[in-house]
Amino acid sequence: MTFTTGTTYAELNAVLDQARRPSATPVQVTDAQLVALQHRWTTALSARLDEAIEFSHPKEEVEAVANAWRTLAADLETLRRVLDANESSSEALASATRSELRMLAVTAGLTGLDSPSEESVQVGRTLREAIRSGNGKLPRELAHAS
Repeated sequence: MTFTTGTTYAELNAVLDQARRPSATPVQVTDAQLVALQHRWTTALSARLDEAIEFSHPKEEVEAVANAWRTLAADLETLRRVLDANESSSEALASATRSELRMLAVTAGLTGLDSPSEESVQVGRTLREAIRSGNGKLPRELAHAS
C-alpha cells in the first residue's frame, strides 16, 4: 500500500527497523515519511482511545486517555521515538500532529467537537506533555477536568 505522500509500508517499516538498531548516526527521515509515520501512530491511537473510552467510567476519561497513550507509546516505542525526535524540526510533522492533539483533547472531554481547533490543539498539547512527563500523574486541573 502507498500513502498519498508516496511512501509505502515497506519503506516505513525499513525506517523503523533502522531506528531500532543501535547506531551513533541518527536515522534520516523525509517529511513525507514522518507524515506517514504520524498517520500510522494516529490510526493506532484512535483505536486505543476508542477502546479506552468505551470501557472507562464517567468522569475518568482523562485518565483513560492518558493510559491509552502511555500504553501505545510503550508498545510502539520506536515509532514514538522517531516522531518525538523530529517533531520540532519538521513543519510537516508538526502540522500532521495537530490531529493527534485535537483528538486527545476531545476524547478526554477537555474540549468539544465544536471547540475552536486552536483551543483543542493547545489543550491536547498540554495533556500530551503531562502524559509524557513520565511520573504517572496528571496535573489536577486535567485529571478532574472531564
